[in-house]
Amino acid sequence: MRSKAFHDFESKVGYFDDDIDLVEVVRLGIINGDLTDNSSSYVLKNIDPVIHKHIKRRNNSNGSRELLANHLRQTVYSSYVKDIYEEVTLYLKTILENAAENGFDSGRIIGEHSTKIDAKTILAAGSWREVAHVITDSVFQSLESEKSTLKLLEKISNKLALGVNDNLINDALPYLEVRHFLVHTDGKIPEKFKRDNPHISIKAGHVKLDYEFVSDMRDKVKRLIKEYDEKVVSANLLKQEHLRN
Repeated sequence: MRSKAFHDFESKVGYFDDDIDLVEVVRLGIINGDLTDNSSSYVLKNIDPVIHKHIKRRNNSNGSRELLANHLRQTVYSSYVKDIYEEVTLYLKTILENAAENGFDSGRIIGEHSTKIDAKTILAAGSWREVAHVITDSVFQSLESEKSTLKLLEKISNKLALGVNDNLINDALPYLEVRHFLVHTDGKIPEKFKRDNPHISIKAGHVKLDYEFVSDMRDKVKRLIKEYDEKVVSANLLKQEHLRN
């Protein structure tokens, strides 16, 4: 048994993995000449100068093709990191909301995150499910405002009394933190992160986004979220409607 939230998480990650494989297939096709037209002045086949106004400026050369292919791969890898992070936060938010809806200890869920919600908002919610959504959304926003991935992971575990393995959190944490650097510093890594995470490759001061990195991220993050879900399910925190085989 697993939660529907975990099923959705795995499904989304599966599509992201397809993107990783697809961009590699395309990259190899480009480098191997499958999209080369030696009789054209354009870098790739099927370029329409009226439609493809930017790429038409690229020269028909192996160097130009390799540059384009590698840039495409880096863009997809960067998106992969950001998308995985977003799916992790969505999963955590969903299980918090589902647990609240099922009557889990409100004192633990709210904890130190006191929140003020207008009475009109509560009345407008119209159902306990929507009330739970409004309250947990406020709590989750408070957690995110702390701008600490570690605290977010730890506090969701503590709020729901899950006791998630700290080693699994620590294994996945640096990969999730890379998202912050990609968004805010264009991938430039601070010295402390380098010292704390020697297993993550750095190139010219930036995290080296390659297949090894995204594979490690996938494995460690999926292992962590699986741990959350097994704890949630075994503790009977969710209604049957939020579970699936």
